[in-house]
Amino acid sequence: MEKEDELLFNFFTHISQLSFEKAKELVVREKSYMDIGFLQNKQKSFLRKDNSLRAVYEYMKNDLKKIEESCKHVRGVQRDSKEDQRIPNYCQNIAQFINARINLIDLYEKIYNQAMTNKHMAYVDILNALETTIQTHHLGFTDITLTPIKAVFSLECDIVQQLFKAMFELQKLQFLPSLALIHGVHTRLLAWESKMQRETWKLGIFKNSPLPTLYQWLQKLKGAVLSKFSLYFHDILANQTTPTNMRHICSKLHHDYYQK
Repeated sequence: MEKEDELLFNFFTHISQLSFEKAKELVVREKSYMDIGFLQNKQKSFLRKDNSLRAVYEYMKNDLKKIEESCKHVRGVQRDSKEDQRIPNYCQNIAQFINARINLIDLYEKIYNQAMTNKHMAYVDILNALETTIQTHHLGFTDITLTPIKAVFSLECDIVQQLFKAMFELQKLQFLPSLALIHGVHTRLLAWESKMQRETWKLGIFKNSPLPTLYQWLQKLKGAVLSKFSLYFHDILANQTTPTNMRHICSKLHHDYYQK
């Protein structure tokens, strides 16, 4: 890996680990994204849309496009070089990453809007939208310098996808598929957490929590799915242990629906 590539690789490693003090416009936007900056508190209880993060991402895309075009102009009047090719490639890859972020913002807003209408959530629609995002960006931002952030993006998509697949399987009362998906979410959440540098959060970047809001929300969603799973399949689970232990396990859930 050449010096310039190593520099950018380390830069995006810091971003993927949320070490915002080590790496500083894209980093700020990543911080806002991880804190669900496109959804802000409304009367301290509900969330409302705020398109400022999306707007900044769009500005960044335009700036990257300008840089890419200027490089093409320079290459048109000067002798082509490896360095001249590298900069446009970086711009293209970062722009692809920004597009992926915007697509996920669209997805989270879709989930938010469905939740706020108090209507039955269409899990299939959410899964279709997410699958489109995954397929669109599967071959995107693959430059070696963006490998760390691509890994985190893939983890995030996998977690959301498996959570909604689990909810879809619960609707059909499918025990084993639901269990496997919930376990997959748990494993990926642990993997994502291991990529974060907890000390960075404890230094006061996010004073209220050592982990970003997006991660916390996904954890809570997993807890809600697990609570429903314990209710739907309570009898099956209860046959695997004693009544006392079953009550103890359920008491640790986010919601003990069975006892209520």
